[in-house]
Amino acid sequence: VTDIGTGTLTIMTQIAADAMGMSIDDVIFTYGDSKKPFAPLQGGSFTTATVGSAVLLACKELKKKMVKLVKKIPHFDFSKAGDAEIIVRDAQIYLQHDPSKMISFADLIAANGGKAVRTTNTSTPKFLTLRKYAKAAHSAAFVEVEVDRDLGTITVTRALTAVAAGRIINPKTARSQILGGMVWGIGKALSEETLLDSKLGKYMNVNLAEYHIPVHADIHDLDVMFVDEKDEIINELGVKGVGEIGIVAMTAAITNAIYHATGKRINDLPVHFDRLLNE
Repeated sequence: VTDIGTGTLTIMTQIAADAMGMSIDDVIFTYGDSKKPFAPLQGGSFTTATVGSAVLLACKELKKKMVKLVKKIPHFDFSKAGDAEIIVRDAQIYLQHDPSKMISFADLIAANGGKAVRTTNTSTPKFLTLRKYAKAAHSAAFVEVEVDRDLGTITVTRALTAVAAGRIINPKTARSQILGGMVWGIGKALSEETLLDSKLGKYMNVNLAEYHIPVHADIHDLDVMFVDEKDEIINELGVKGVGEIGIVAMTAAITNAIYHATGKRINDLPVHFDRLLNE
């Protein structure tokens, strides 16, 4: 797997740290190497659901191996304890009813002759189960626009996207993903346009000086709201994608708001101000 700016490195490190009961500073997640286990491409809003689920499964299996190993070490006296009585937390393994009986991860590896505990696991979707259920994330976008007839401008003054996407692993990075999609949606609705010279068969605006994307001055009050949604069926983590969902409703919400403000229904994007006067 790779990280194209979606926060994959942060999320996978966080999932492993949470699953293993360790500090996030003590987890190293490596990626982008063909020597590593197979993972799908970065895209389609499924990286956290697929790779993250595999990380979680691997961590669960790793903990089982560590518990099995600690039971074999005589002087720690874990042999008679059931697996449910053994807690793995804070980089330590201890008995639930007697926390004084404890061994750190480092001591466990030392007692194992310095040999690392390893596991490789595969996470695949449960297709037969999932075909009975809706699997997509859901969102609703709300926008406020200002149409200035004197200046000939259309401005999105406020926008809110509400998202139900299962468990949100990292609200900060997920919010950034949605905000980025919202900005992209504003660009699609109001400024981004590819111009083709039909005689030359050549694109005429091939750089950012002429292909107009939103800049800071174009973006105003944006907000994101995550709706709690517990999904124990979709995957091991209960997560859904939050990549594309940030953009899909924005253009429709903006054009609907323009219609409410002007009475003019524009279906071609981007919305040119002069069409509001002529339609």
